Amino acid sequence: MTFLQEITDRFPIRKTAEQKEAFLKYASAVARKLGYTCRVEENGHNRNWVAGDPEHANILFTAHYDTPANKLIPHPVIPRNIPLFYLYQLGIVLLLFGLSFLAGWLAYLITHVSAVTLVVFLLAYYALLMLLVMGPANKHNVNCNTSGVAALLQLMAQLPPETRDQAAFILFDNGERGKSGSRSYALHHQEIKRRTPVFNMDCVGVGENLLIIAKMHARAAADFSRLLECFPKDGEISPVFFPANACVFNSDHQSFRCGMTALFCKRRPLIGYYTPGLHTRRDTQASQQNLDYLTGSLTAFVQYLADS
Repeated sequence: MTFLQEITDRFPIRKTAEQKEAFLKYASAVARKLGYTCRVEENGHNRNWVAGDPEHANILFTAHYDTPANKLIPHPVIPRNIPLFYLYQLGIVLLLFGLSFLAGWLAYLITHVSAVTLVVFLLAYYALLMLLVMGPANKHNVNCNTSGVAALLQLMAQLPPETRDQAAFILFDNGERGKSGSRSYALHHQEIKRRTPVFNMDCVGVGENLLIIAKMHARAAADFSRLLECFPKDGEISPVFFPANACVFNSDHQSFRCGMTALFCKRRPLIGYYTPGLHTRRDTQASQQNLDYLTGSLTAFVQYLADS
């Protein structure tokens, strides 16, 4: 059984404290069986899982292990179509305001009191906003971000023992709550935040196009060109590389100066690169072929670091 299948079957939801604890015990058991040291690092309400030695590693591989709320409105991932992304965000804001205005108007029809109308409008708006962010757990999150978690564990298993001191691994908590886990980790590890390359994996299960999005200081690193060479075109999978300032993708790599992230996308005319179904009941599929390609390429890069 693959990590993707096992996590999907045994830990499909990782939202409550109890669900997260059960998953972290599983991840720790996997790491120790593979020969890694691991621990859970607590920073406030965040519980980040760490394997290996991040302070001395030449690269960190990361993903977030929490799962999102079940949103009535799909979460748009269109990293290269920035105007369409912000237009979609504006549409969500207008929808929330429209529904809140309707609630306030109904309150005014009933009470004819302006103060009550304003209170109902504000309560409705913030209730809808919180429902989007912290609503009932989405039971379907195979791509977002079970695929990233599975890829990280699969990479840990694939690395030859003699190369493992080159890398460390972190599963961040609360990626779905404003990247709280990665931001708190970066805050408490300033040297890593400033200097260590961080390769994040988020939504790597659906699509034929592997996007690697890198911040400026990651692209300036001496080994970045070698990293790109480890991602050849392979059958249906096409790797493409973009600077972070030319994309919009809100993930944990943003918490680090040398951050970069990987995600798989489909592609259509006019829309460009996109990932469908996130944060909805349609997020039920992920390609093991995608994970194999990603972890195989990263294994080759870690081998290069060990040899150089």
